[in-house]
Amino acid sequence: MRIAIPSSEDSHESLISNNLGRSPFIGIYDEETKSYGFFENLGYKIQDGSGLKAAEIIIQNKANVLLTMEIGSKAYSVLLKEHVDIHLINSYGTENPSLKIFSKSRRLKIVRSNKNIFYQRCW
Repeated sequence: MRIAIPSSEDSHESLISNNLGRSPFIGIYDEETKSYGFFENLGYKIQDGSGLKAAEIIIQNKANVLLTMEIGSKAYSVLLKEHVDIHLINSYGTENPSLKIFSKSRRLKIVRSNKNIFYQRCW
């Protein structure tokens, strides 16, 4: 399983970015190989469509899961069409603890149907 997390820097020790589209980097963790990859989100500086640029990175890197604090409706729709499970988290820490919590519990609420749920926090 490949897990995508919006990141403020290109390090697994960096803080999770609070918004997918405005995240400077997208971190991808591969559970199988236990390795990280970081990809610059070139859309984070643009006014419209930044979330779509982040979604493209996630899809191109074949992530199965997205852990994020906020996601816009356009990126949400694109990722759902590509069968990426979206988990809204309430964590302002670094990536490692969030990945550990996710890996252990897998009982997080998957956001799928209601646009009004986009900004709901699950942890």
